[in-house]
Amino acid sequence: MSNEQTTQPSAVPVETTTPSTAQPETKTETTISATTEQPAPVAKSWKDAISQEYRDDQNIQKFTEIDALAKSYINATKMIGQDKMVIPNNNSTEDQWNEVYTKLGRPESAEKYKLEAKSDVVPMDEGAIKSFADQSHKLGLNNKQAQGILEFYKNSMEGTAKQAQVDTETAQAQATQELRQEWGRDFEAKIKQAGALAQANINADVLDMTLQNGTRLGDHPEIIKGFAKIANMMSEDKIISTESESVNTVKDLESEIASIMNNREGPYWNKKHPDHDKSVQQVYTLREMANSNK
Repeated sequence: MSNEQTTQPSAVPVETTTPSTAQPETKTETTISATTEQPAPVAKSWKDAISQEYRDDQNIQKFTEIDALAKSYINATKMIGQDKMVIPNNNSTEDQWNEVYTKLGRPESAEKYKLEAKSDVVPMDEGAIKSFADQSHKLGLNNKQAQGILEFYKNSMEGTAKQAQVDTETAQAQATQELRQEWGRDFEAKIKQAGALAQANINADVLDMTLQNGTRLGDHPEIIKGFAKIANMMSEDKIISTESESVNTVKDLESEIASIMNNREGPYWNKKHPDHDKSVQQVYTLREMANSNK
């Protein structure tokens, strides 16, 4: 071994350490931006969005829905610029009342009303309608109001008239049934005799009178039976009372008929005479009596 080899130091192995690269520790932090908006508190009702000054006002308190408030505001806006009308009271003058009536549509005078009152059931009195128009004008009614009241009155009258007609027809049917049961086969003859006698001696307006139960006087069974009884007595005795004299035979009856009809200036031939209808009915009755005695 050479000296060079012996004198050169031997290599000592050195452990080399490679420094490791330290990874930085990552920390996650949540940063809240100062500009992030916070949610606003939810209002309990639409009124909470109004400032306290206006919210407590009684004009706002009376509304329960915002739509109602909006509608009220719109209507109030529409009224701006329109005519205003002060409502009168008990202390107002007649002129103040008349001013209001005029603004509400009352015609200038009672003659200016255009009222319609036509009926096929009851007659409408023109004089009564004129009086109604006068009163309507005094009360300040406009044409629509007056027409409505008149229409109500007309309908009421028609209803009463129709009900009266029903009552009359019902009473007639009941009277007819009662008399048919009592008279049997003599019903037609007795009705004819009673009717002729009644019409010859009683004014038609009296026979048309309505009793409390709705029965027409001329249709009441007792009235009909009464006249039938008198007619029967007159037939049996051959007596009939007339304005001139009493007659008791067929010959006398015919003579009385001729006397009435031969008087050309009498009521029988004069339709304008107040006793014309009565005279005609009298002749009819005399003929009926004469024929029944033949």
